[in-house]
Amino acid sequence: MPVLDRRQFLHDTAAIAASLVTLQATRREAQADESPDTGGKPSANDTVRVAVIGVRGRGLEHVRGFIQQKDVRVTTICDVDRNVIGAANLALTAKYKTAPKFVQDLRRVLDDKEIDAVSIATPNHWHALAAIWACQAGKDVYVEKPVSHNVSEGRRIVEAAAKYGRIVQAGTQCRSHKGIQDAIAFLRAGKLGQVYMAKGLCYKPRGSIGFKPDGEVPSGLDYNLWAGPAELKPYNANRLHYNWHWFWNTGNGDLGNQGIHQMDLARWGLGKTELPKTVQSSGGRLGYKDQGETPNTQTVDFEFDDSLLQFEVRGLITNDEAKVKIGDLFYGTEGMLAITSYTGWQAYMGPKLEPGESGSGGGDHFANFVQAVKSRDPKSLNGPIEDGHLSSAYCHLGNIAYRLGRKLHINPSTESFVNDAEADAMLTREYRAPFVVPAKV
Repeated sequence: MPVLDRRQFLHDTAAIAASLVTLQATRREAQADESPDTGGKPSANDTVRVAVIGVRGRGLEHVRGFIQQKDVRVTTICDVDRNVIGAANLALTAKYKTAPKFVQDLRRVLDDKEIDAVSIATPNHWHALAAIWACQAGKDVYVEKPVSHNVSEGRRIVEAAAKYGRIVQAGTQCRSHKGIQDAIAFLRAGKLGQVYMAKGLCYKPRGSIGFKPDGEVPSGLDYNLWAGPAELKPYNANRLHYNWHWFWNTGNGDLGNQGIHQMDLARWGLGKTELPKTVQSSGGRLGYKDQGETPNTQTVDFEFDDSLLQFEVRGLITNDEAKVKIGDLFYGTEGMLAITSYTGWQAYMGPKLEPGESGSGGGDHFANFVQAVKSRDPKSLNGPIEDGHLSSAYCHLGNIAYRLGRKLHINPSTESFVNDAEADAMLTREYRAPFVVPAKV
């Protein structure tokens, strides 16, 4: 099908969907006087109405994850780029036999009183503001990792969730997997002895993105809205659709992309519920020259009073460690434990590191979120926003140390650096009005 025909099809489909949703909304309004007021909070027997914001890539997985849930209906999809909504539209139409509502501006999603929860899979620079706005609009939130683009933003989401009484789940889905829960329980039981060090591994191949010239904004893309809180730079195709991860303006490198999962598990396994005392990092974008800015090779070291956390990113050809390339290693006085995948682990015991206990098992992070929405119990979340914030913040701290090129000392109680104005300035960013993350919620 020619491109213009496809775009016209998507446009017409969205228009029809909008009409259907308007008709449905009118019918609900007519019935409203006969229904008790629930304060915008779904009860255990209600259908949770979800909007997915950002539906390309990971966002499409959000769509697929939510349509598998009982008592959930994805009513709306939202993306600044009309050209990428086709797969999500088809999946929802196949599920519900009617097209979803499509809107381009997430603010119109938040205005919609029919929506109970939003699922955010935008680029990183939009995560915090979208989540805060959603809390203020009375929506529950599932927000992808990292939950923030900088340290300050994450704390603001935590504050917003508490202030507005919302259920907010971080997209660290490993926390819902039985195998990973069992591995953490193994550590908590002391079977590895005293755990003195954790190491997160992100050895994921990342090739060159090359060079592309600046150009005209494609039809169907609201580029100003895509940039949102970030600096509005000249349009360049290399800065969008996944490659935005490799630019500081919108992404956080692989430390804050794939690495956030492994950072979260490393912190969880060590039992750390605040920021570390120090951080230092080194690395570079090695092996090729391209437009990317973030390192493809990076080491980060965090210090605590009783343990260390190391993290390593390797985007080029490399060996594994203990048969792990993307996972975590925990070192204790009685042995070592390797988290070998999103769902599996293996312990190695004694000086000879003989194979010990092991396990595996998956889970459903979306189902956990829906259950918490229905029960109104944030303590039932496997990935509560406080944990999402802290694990994201560790990644941001590593990147700040890398960019400044020196060891930094941290005050965990204030989530700031010790007598270091230059580093403190990197805990937040300058925002473009009206896309401003508030300094105080």
